[in-house]
Amino acid sequence: MEGKELRFGETSSALWAAVTTQVNNGSVNMMHDSASPLTGFVALANMLINAIWGGIGCGLQQFIIYLFLAVFIAGLMTGRTPELFGRKIEAGEIKLLAVVILIQPIVILSLTSIALFFPELTGNSNPQYHAVSQVLYEYVSAFANNGSGFEGLADNTVWWNVTCVIALLLGRFPTLIIPLIIATRLAAKRQAPESKGSLKVETPTFALTLIAIVVMLTLLQFMPVLVLGPIADHLLLVQG
Repeated sequence: MEGKELRFGETSSALWAAVTTQVNNGSVNMMHDSASPLTGFVALANMLINAIWGGIGCGLQQFIIYLFLAVFIAGLMTGRTPELFGRKIEAGEIKLLAVVILIQPIVILSLTSIALFFPELTGNSNPQYHAVSQVLYEYVSAFANNGSGFEGLADNTVWWNVTCVIALLLGRFPTLIIPLIIATRLAAKRQAPESKGSLKVETPTFALTLIAIVVMLTLLQFMPVLVLGPIADHLLLVQG
């Protein structure tokens, strides 16, 4: 129970860790650094997806980014012109979409790599795999504008203050501005009447496609570092 609030217990603490990272609340009722590796993995996954309904300032717009991508991929798979709400999604929108999607892994993984390559900068209190989890969580939380952290880091330093602000700014403004540009471009297009060939976005099949794209995109981008961090930490814990 180290790092956990005895009034709430393990179950309620783990539940709040999941909820607070889903909605970008940032408040905690336990030390996330003291949670089990898999609890930390869930918290990281919530912030990496960053599209849970109700996410403060970003939940809906991040979900729409995934929606655009799902429409584009589904259109390619079925041989139809990708369109959403009667408006075609063309090369210009896809290029902007690619920029939004690539910002997250580039910023988070670059800063994490630099911090781990120069351990004297991080003030890390844990060896081995948990050190990766601590550094990764710090930047993911900053990028997602969450605010929670693995507090084993001595993070009140110039390095952490500057790099986390960089992650925070790049995680907030481009992901708000670029979707607005895409929406403006779509609004300027003529709305085509719905036909038999139109892609239905309200079907269970498309919903499953959207969920699969969200999961696979996150895994493809971050699975290597998650394996080196919380997953390896969990396997080490299981081995004793």
